Amino acid sequence: MDRFTRRTGSALTAVALIAGMASACSDAPPASKASQSERVASSTAAPTAQLPSQSGREQLNERARDLLTDRLESDEEGLLSSGSLAVPGQNLDETIKSGTALRVEVACAGEGTVTFTVVSGAARTAERVDCTQPMTNGFDFTTAGPSLAIQADSRDDNSVGTAYMVSRIS
Repeated sequence: MDRFTRRTGSALTAVALIAGMASACSDAPPASKASQSERVASSTAAPTAQLPSQSGREQLNERARDLLTDRLESDEEGLLSSGSLAVPGQNLDETIKSGTALRVEVACAGEGTVTFTVVSGAARTAERVDCTQPMTNGFDFTTAGPSLAIQADSRDDNSVGTAYMVSRIS
């Protein structure tokens, strides 16, 4: 019986650790520690202040990625990176060479605007995108250092999804 209890305890500990690591790696907001009465009071105060569920944010990111789908498929050879960005957040590529000519395409979905900023050494370009418009924005960019950072920022970070792609200009 003692071995059974130790094995069960070890298995439950492993499950708890895995669950904790999975929630720490997600971009979902941390769970609130407010009491039940505080949660009820805050949920009736301002319905627009509620954070979207992770699946809501994932859906917005998917809508933004869908805007780039045709470009992703047509430019597979020159593609360097693509994905979604947390808002605020960034993606950093430290494998790129200085002087590389790039085409950057950005898109967002949801309500509000997102400012995408691309930085490499002293070179910097910012593009503000209206997320209510189903279109992509693109611009050429030449790296000025051995890294490339793509950043996204918005005052409406809880109601927007983002997508980007970076490809070499041939």
